Amino acid sequence: MNDLEKFITMCEKNGKAYDEINLKDAPELTNENFENGYFKYFRPPKKIVSVRIDIDNLNWLQSVGKKDYQTRLNNALRWARLNNCPIANI
Repeated sequence: MNDLEKFITMCEKNGKAYDEINLKDAPELTNENFENGYFKYFRPPKKIVSVRIDIDNLNWLQSVGKKDYQTRLNNALRWARLNNCPIANI
């Protein structure tokens, strides 16, 4: 098992089952929400930050093209957060 597979396994182990998620505060979604495009065009606010990143990680993010590597980094971070991946101090 490589490092990525170990990381994914650890994230999945820390996740919650659907029936353990508290949805009491979540509004009921209707077809109207989707028909009006409410979710289609939602974009979270962005903030400009400066980050130091290891060259090997940058090369990996840019391996499929130098354009949009920041979006790929953001998507990887969002996936890790939404899958309850632990943040370790190394």
